[in-house]
Amino acid sequence: MKVCMVGVFDYLNDARVKAYAEALVKKGSQVDVLEVRSSEGIRVAEKNGVRIFSLRVSGNRGSSLAYFFEYGLALIKLFSQLTKKNFQNRYDVIHFHNMPDFLVFSALFARLTGAKIILDIHDAMPEVFISKFPGKKYAILLALVRLEEKISVMFSDAVITANVHFRANMQNRGVNPAKFVVVKNFPDPDLFNSNIRRGTSGAVHEQFTLIFPGTLAARYGLDVAIRALPLLQDRVKSLKLIIIGPQNEYYKSVLLPLVHELNVAGMVEFKPPMPNDQIPAQLAQADLGIYPAMPDSHMTIAIPGKLLEFAAMGLPFISSRLRIVEEMFDDGSLLFFEPGNEKEFADCVVRLYENPAMRAEIADLAEQTYNQRHSGGSELQKYWDLLEELAPGRL
Repeated sequence: MKVCMVGVFDYLNDARVKAYAEALVKKGSQVDVLEVRSSEGIRVAEKNGVRIFSLRVSGNRGSSLAYFFEYGLALIKLFSQLTKKNFQNRYDVIHFHNMPDFLVFSALFARLTGAKIILDIHDAMPEVFISKFPGKKYAILLALVRLEEKISVMFSDAVITANVHFRANMQNRGVNPAKFVVVKNFPDPDLFNSNIRRGTSGAVHEQFTLIFPGTLAARYGLDVAIRALPLLQDRVKSLKLIIIGPQNEYYKSVLLPLVHELNVAGMVEFKPPMPNDQIPAQLAQADLGIYPAMPDSHMTIAIPGKLLEFAAMGLPFISSRLRIVEEMFDDGSLLFFEPGNEKEFADCVVRLYENPAMRAEIADLAEQTYNQRHSGGSELQKYWDLLEELAPGRL
């Protein structure tokens, strides 16, 4: 089978896209990736049998119009490149990864030549839009976002959603449910597994390290973690908070000034984004994962892949009490704090710092829950079944 993965992402840092692509290669398929990135350079490369073709856009987001402009530019560039590459390769399936949804229309000519189109909803655009741009003044743009979602689904042959809540919300908006398949996020078990941390269990940690790898944005509540540091500096010896993510406008205008305002620069280390296969080594050296996300229309229902990675690695973690996290993990497998409450965040950290046995217990329970409910074998089978339905006999 010939498959092309397409979207606005950095392939090497996108665990979901990599999981699909590398699994397909292992089954003998030809897999191309056509990525649109905001970082420098246009490259052609290969990684684990996957051919990677990169296009660049500015990445100057901020306002709602800037998002639409960047995504519109991505659509234009992808239309040209995808038409050319499909002419050369005659893909069986073109698998689009949102956001945005309307990138599927870059496969217009490919669809006319027989390629089947999958739209993969990593994040539901209307909920994300409301999260980023709340308020009635954005009502017209929100209506356009909902319209583009609906017509993008109509154009596609199949739609994958990352969880049942995305599917339910889209059905409530009148989107055709017949095309939907739910394929949940799952970490690569070859990268994220507890044996890696067990291999470092004998090492002496000079610091008690909290870690957050992911997007730097207000909805992830990282300011709460930083505000908790003054409450912790006399209660936790040699505390370090490591934040891995893009040094974007939120980092420059909110997080970095807050670190200096609270005089905790010596307790925080910001690291730039890194390929997904380098994250396990960072988690192996940490003592506690954190997820201080704030509730909104998107975060309340979006499955946090980083918590699955923490659990798979056997890393104990704390989280703000969100509906989706309560559905994923029982109370005994992590410690919860109320969203936005830095005092409760600090109390959770101290409780686990002072009780190594509790850290081990909740890590074991989280790993058991992950293995029982969230591992990837059954999710990949749903994907194989979908491909066989779209292109019989080609897989």
